[in-house]
Amino acid sequence: MKKMYAVLFAALFGVSLAMAGVLAAASGHKDDDNEREFKAKLTGFQETPAISTTGNGRFTAMLSDDGTTLTFTLTYSDLSGGAATAAHIHLGQKNVAGGVSVFLCGGAKPACPGTSGTVTGTRTAADVVGPAGQGIAAGEFAELVAAMQAGFTYVNIHNAMFPSGEIRGQITED
Repeated sequence: MKKMYAVLFAALFGVSLAMAGVLAAASGHKDDDNEREFKAKLTGFQETPAISTTGNGRFTAMLSDDGTTLTFTLTYSDLSGGAATAAHIHLGQKNVAGGVSVFLCGGAKPACPGTSGTVTGTRTAADVVGPAGQGIAAGEFAELVAAMQAGFTYVNIHNAMFPSGEIRGQITED
């Protein structure tokens, strides 16, 4: 009888291990992969205050395995306030305006492409400009990443008609 229980226990243990492996594989996460994906959907209604606009956009980004590089794509279209003058990652929770952390286009980076376009690039600690008044000093890439992982950053696209931003999207971890 003891032998039968031992065999049954071993079989159940084996099935449990197999199911754990199946569930881990189905989740799409690899234990040895530290890459993080981020995304944001940009609209005028997420601006502070909200803006009625035809403009919209998407931001996707991938953090490198070693956590030192962020590779991104920002696509936007139909800005109603004119050509984009700058796009940034800002530090701030939903419905709150925050300071600039990283330029995506405009400023010292390449110009933003008109009222519609796509910007791609890679950003590192050298690209972090702050905001020091919110506790992130220039170059503190790990602090920016921590804020992104916590959901306290957003992408904002600015233009002449809407200098505070025409479309905005809160960054979430994908």
